Amino acid sequence: MELREEFVSELCGRAVTLANKRFGKLEDLSIAGSDEAFPPISGILVRANDGALLYAPFTNVAAIDEHAVTLKTEPVDDARSARPAGELLLRKDLLDKQILDVDGRKVVRINDLKLAPAGDSLRVIAADIGMSGLLRRLGLRGLGQRLLEKAARPGIRPSLISWDTVQPLHRNEAGDPIRLRVPQDKMQRIHPADLAAIIEDLNAADQASLMGSLDEETAADAFEQLDVDTQLSILEDIKPDRAADIIENMEPDDAADLLSEVEPEKQLEILNLMEPEEAQDVRELLSHDEETAGGLMTTEYLWIPPGLTVTDAFAHIRSGAKDAELVYYVYVLDEKENIIGVVTLRDLITADPNALVSEIMIDDVVTAHTNDTREEVASTIARYDFLAVPVVDDAGHMQGIVTVDDAMDVVLPEKLRKMLPRMARSRAKNRVGT
Repeated sequence: MELREEFVSELCGRAVTLANKRFGKLEDLSIAGSDEAFPPISGILVRANDGALLYAPFTNVAAIDEHAVTLKTEPVDDARSARPAGELLLRKDLLDKQILDVDGRKVVRINDLKLAPAGDSLRVIAADIGMSGLLRRLGLRGLGQRLLEKAARPGIRPSLISWDTVQPLHRNEAGDPIRLRVPQDKMQRIHPADLAAIIEDLNAADQASLMGSLDEETAADAFEQLDVDTQLSILEDIKPDRAADIIENMEPDDAADLLSEVEPEKQLEILNLMEPEEAQDVRELLSHDEETAGGLMTTEYLWIPPGLTVTDAFAHIRSGAKDAELVYYVYVLDEKENIIGVVTLRDLITADPNALVSEIMIDDVVTAHTNDTREEVASTIARYDFLAVPVVDDAGHMQGIVTVDDAMDVVLPEKLRKMLPRMARSRAKNRVGT
């Protein structure tokens, strides 16, 4: 069978013939729900002359030319056809739908799809996201083709995007909701802020779909960058166990801020589905008034016991640094978790390896109290030019730290806050020093 390059918009509506007689017209084409970079057409839908919707596997196609699609045998009733699981209809499910251009790091809309021959099959090779695709669907093929040719010139935005660089919608089983299919190796190359911007460009259903397709850590990184309204909207559309997986990978203070906006019943459900240690950290933060230092702090920080040499301190820090939100200040705590000193990584790096930490630490530590107002904490950080300030309770026990980026959240509007760099994020499962 001789095949040529085709566009879906032009194939749909083409005459379908059988035994040299017009049988109907091509209604749609389907691809199986596979992970192939350039998926083959698996079947066609035919609108028969009597109005019935019929289905034929692509192996039943004898020929395709510019005038007609010729079948070998009569297609079967669509309702009784043996269709592949996860099948997608190109016209119905993809045209005019949003897709994720991973390389371009943006959401685009499919105006048309380009097919190309590969042996006896046709494969989807590109999405047309430009004006050329719209013109082609209006029957203005010549004008659309000229636009495509111009788009190939340097400096002109391309109209065709290779199918292996976009992530199409797909469903696992017939009747399942449409989902975005996103390879993790590609998604992990996208900065969380860029990924959050992509999510915000999607409609509500696809926002939840994309979050459901990401690994937990990537999803948490992006989730933290979203505004609260978008976060809450997504939580409404994803399953509670998936919400718990994402939230337990967020920084505890960010997780607590989000859950404080959730209805008590749903909050309790999510907390009960989280890992016990992460849930306990969040519950502790939720117990504080959100307008205080206790409600602003994070419980992930670096600390070491007293009596260590600088060399020993580095070994201790190295084993737990991945668990801390801020890897710069190291707090020295006694057995009752009272703060007796603080040392910076700069101090440790420049010190004699055999020196005791107690000899180089600052023992007059500036702290905030859990009941201090958010404004008081922000003022303290600004006054001393700190990257973070430790937070203590009435007994002087270390409870957490408030970082400078969280302090800035107090005084800056939300839109500007999202533009600021955040402290290094970690996805730890154990608190440092425990």
